[in-house]
Amino acid sequence: MLFIKELKKICFSFVYILFVGLLLFSWNENFYGVTSKEIQASNGTDTFITSQITGGSILAKPEQCAENYGSIKKEVPDKIMCGGTDMLIIEYLKNSYATYPFNYYKEVILSTQEQKEILSIIEEITGLSEEQIKNLPEDYFPSVNGNIIHMGGDVSQNQDGSFSFQTGNNDILEDEKDYTKHFIAQVSYERFKELMAKAEEIIGSGSNYSMDMLLEYYGQVEMTYDEAMNEYNKTIYDDKVSTAFARLFCDYMTRVLGLYPIFIVAVFWLKDRKNKMNEIINSKKINTVKLITARTLAILTAVMLPVVILSFESLIPLMGYSADTGIAIDIFAFIKYILWWLLPAVMVVTGLGTFLSILTSTPIAILVQFVWWFIDSAITGLSGDTRLYTLMIRHNTLNGAELIQQDFNIICLNRGIMIIVSFILICLSIVIYNKKRGGKLDYGYFMEKHFGIFKNRLLARFQK
Repeated sequence: MLFIKELKKICFSFVYILFVGLLLFSWNENFYGVTSKEIQASNGTDTFITSQITGGSILAKPEQCAENYGSIKKEVPDKIMCGGTDMLIIEYLKNSYATYPFNYYKEVILSTQEQKEILSIIEEITGLSEEQIKNLPEDYFPSVNGNIIHMGGDVSQNQDGSFSFQTGNNDILEDEKDYTKHFIAQVSYERFKELMAKAEEIIGSGSNYSMDMLLEYYGQVEMTYDEAMNEYNKTIYDDKVSTAFARLFCDYMTRVLGLYPIFIVAVFWLKDRKNKMNEIINSKKINTVKLITARTLAILTAVMLPVVILSFESLIPLMGYSADTGIAIDIFAFIKYILWWLLPAVMVVTGLGTFLSILTSTPIAILVQFVWWFIDSAITGLSGDTRLYTLMIRHNTLNGAELIQQDFNIICLNRGIMIIVSFILICLSIVIYNKKRGGKLDYGYFMEKHFGIFKNRLLARFQK
């Protein structure tokens, strides 16, 4: 009965309605309709929908001799060296370097000495002098070089408004392959990586020259038919279709669940103090363990219930897809991923909020959780970057099951740590709350007991 009462209080509160609104907004902006669009694209009913991995839907079986099978992330030294050097020259000539500390843009302008160091890096990679670097031929780099587009003579606009590019380097005759006319790295790939690390050290963390960023921008290559078939088979057979969508769903939900539940926790514990419920609670024979356990379970239920409901927007179309195609799906994929991926994060957020709210009787838990959420968001990559104390596991792609498999042990250990920490925090909350109910942690009692002797001595002096 206590659990039901707590759940009703939470669900009919303004802070909970606000939480649900933010959850719906995030889901609508990021995930709503993704599954239906992928299914439509696989049927050929919407040719404008493209997937994150192939030229069409990840559910569409690749056809032999197709013009394009999409792209896949792969470390190709020549492409990475070409793109990284191109970007470094662009930023060097402007003396304006983009960095993203904590995922926020920051412009870095280097000193004269630091610019000389960057110049020496470029000179070593290209084999060119400073004068040559400042006067490069228009087609020295390809027209399309990863995320860089050179609007030169190789770019033309089509009648429909789109652009056509000719990558001049592909048409160079053997006798024209001169590194002073077209980019040819003059260092090994290993040396290039050392020079990029040096450049990042000069510019600062979060620049374009870490290997993670270089792979993200310039590590995309066109897939072959065999590679496309391999990705398709992983989606259909390894992921059983629905697991791929469950991962992406949890990736988007984790950002909301890593922060917003703290407001519910803090508000409800502080609300007791504001409404002078502590006196009523203390006067009643309500077991402390039952009270905190019931409220914790009520918060977890209230937070996770709308998440489970929203997952049906993806699961139901997948069930229809399975019925139409005969391809088996894992109908429990969403609930399994919600329970082991999202629930431990919500548990530790709830545990931290409960502990700090009871200990301090202040909303400091909100500030602490925001700092943790902000730092975790900044240092955790979008996929394949789970560490022991990562709060929010990220996997911002429909494919990439191998990333989960290769990190599976550390992910399980991570989620286990989150659960254990949440239990420890709840147990500490019970101990502290129990002492407060007995008056042993009352601040007035504490001050009188430990500092009252000084107060009495001071009064005695004045009386004399």
